Amino acid sequence: MAKYNVHAGHCPQGKGASGAVGFLKESVEDRIVKNEMIRLLKAEGHTAYDCTCDVATTQSGCLARIVTKCNSHSVDADGSVHLNSGRKDKKGDGDTGGVEVLIYSWDSKVYDMAVRICEEVSKELKIRNRGVKVDTSLYVLRKTKAPAFLVECCFVDDKDDYEKWDAKRCAKAIVRGMLNKDIKGGSSTSGSTSSSSGSTASGSTSASKATVTADGYWGPNTTKALQKIFGTTVDGKVSNQYECYKDQNPGLEDGWEWEDDPSGYSPLIKAIQKMVGATQDGYIGPKTIRAIQKYFGCTQDGVFSAKSPCIKKLQQWINKQ
Repeated sequence: MAKYNVHAGHCPQGKGASGAVGFLKESVEDRIVKNEMIRLLKAEGHTAYDCTCDVATTQSGCLARIVTKCNSHSVDADGSVHLNSGRKDKKGDGDTGGVEVLIYSWDSKVYDMAVRICEEVSKELKIRNRGVKVDTSLYVLRKTKAPAFLVECCFVDDKDDYEKWDAKRCAKAIVRGMLNKDIKGGSSTSGSTSSSSGSTASGSTSASKATVTADGYWGPNTTKALQKIFGTTVDGKVSNQYECYKDQNPGLEDGWEWEDDPSGYSPLIKAIQKMVGATQDGYIGPKTIRAIQKYFGCTQDGVFSAKSPCIKKLQQWINKQ
């Protein structure tokens, strides 16, 4: 089994040389990713050391502490987790900033790993693959004894990236790229989506596997299975939905609570919207349904028909989690 160093790239949020801030806070999200990477690597039988700097210091002080920790271990590779900035896309232009991985040279021993990480994160989050880049100026890439890669997971200041972001799914994709294999790992008990948004949905697989009948109808059993996967309250109910969409969607059966004027929203629908890249308002409707249909490769007509092919694919997806 292999040994790895993993660290988040900056000081803690608001302390010293903390990371970039936009829709997301880099020094919050990179730690969620880092923690999940370490958990998943250990679950696969590997050794993973946390080399993060968790004190308030300067940029140079932070980097020096990280490298000192990294070089105190004999490992196969060093992984540095960051989030990018510079897009300044506050409204969303329909185009993501994407993921990239930086290495020290084109003949680096982690080049192939870096290529896979880009591919896996891009595929998992449905964001642009910016590819592998060489940067000889970065302190961590220059000074660590083991070959190092630095992942810029997405852009903190791009609304399109933010709407697709899920820290734990990103971590799982990175580890898949590192190990060049699919992994199990399940999901840990803490929240996994953006901490900045306050969401608690995970979007990663559930430790308690749920199986549903893929019949194309979304009723209480399908809802319960999704609630387990996304970490919301498991009651089989999709609450606070607009009555006007009920008759348009005969594929939505019992357990949907329809109201003329909902007093709240559904945390489950909001979590699903985050996964498929729809506006996160917590309500089912034509735009959200089209986004779900697009995500699962179905005809995008904005309705869930009886024996809906899209709901069937959703149910098949549930059974694979």
